Amino acid sequence: MNRTSLSLLSLTAAALLLPTAGARTLAEIKASGTLRVATSGDVPPFTMLDGGRYRGYEPELLEAAAASLGLKVSYQAATPDQFVRLLQEDRVDVAFGAQGITSTRENRVDFTVPVACAGVSVVSFDPKLQKHTDLVGKTIAVGAGSIMHSFVQKLPFEKKVNVYATSGDVMYAVISRAVDATFAYTIMQPFVKRMFPKADMHFGPELWSVPIGMMLHEDNVTTRAALNEAMTRYMGTNGYAFLTQKYFRKDVRCKS
Repeated sequence: MNRTSLSLLSLTAAALLLPTAGARTLAEIKASGTLRVATSGDVPPFTMLDGGRYRGYEPELLEAAAASLGLKVSYQAATPDQFVRLLQEDRVDVAFGAQGITSTRENRVDFTVPVACAGVSVVSFDPKLQKHTDLVGKTIAVGAGSIMHSFVQKLPFEKKVNVYATSGDVMYAVISRAVDATFAYTIMQPFVKRMFPKADMHFGPELWSVPIGMMLHEDNVTTRAALNEAMTRYMGTNGYAFLTQKYFRKDVRCKS
């Protein structure tokens, strides 16, 4: 191996060992008065961008928790595959967009307490596509960085996987019939049908359930504890009961 190759290897190894930026503490966040949040804003009704304002189940839940801590919320648009980097570089304090809590993700970031538990369904124009084993030989849309991305790629049968940057792109791929199917949270069905009343999309039965949480830097212990306490307290109020009925017409809290 020549000297140039050794130098490149050394530089690569050094880069991999560089620590990520430390997260702001709760005291630092409170001193600034603002909680910085990254969200995709395209997973209705979890998070939506409407007229320049973020609304939906997750923004309103977090804003209520932040207000109880004396904080305002500022938003930054980002795709799910950018969330981890933004948190590790301390460019945001929280990231959300219907993010399923998985052991793989917990190796890189921390999560708040679950804010919902949701079943996963096959979504398609073909009512015969009920479960993942019905997708043999089909073209399947997945979002980059989503929990379904790696799951679908590992399915042990022939299929084509189209990866899209955003959840909106995934949905439009289904609607335009560029793909045969995708996967989505079953509780999104009523809202999706209201958004696309002429698109006769079918949600199959729930295949499994996923706890959903908000991402934080893995070292952001004080902020995580404060948000957990604030959200847990809020989720026991009438305000939360109205919120979950407003967007899902049911209580989406995880059953203990």
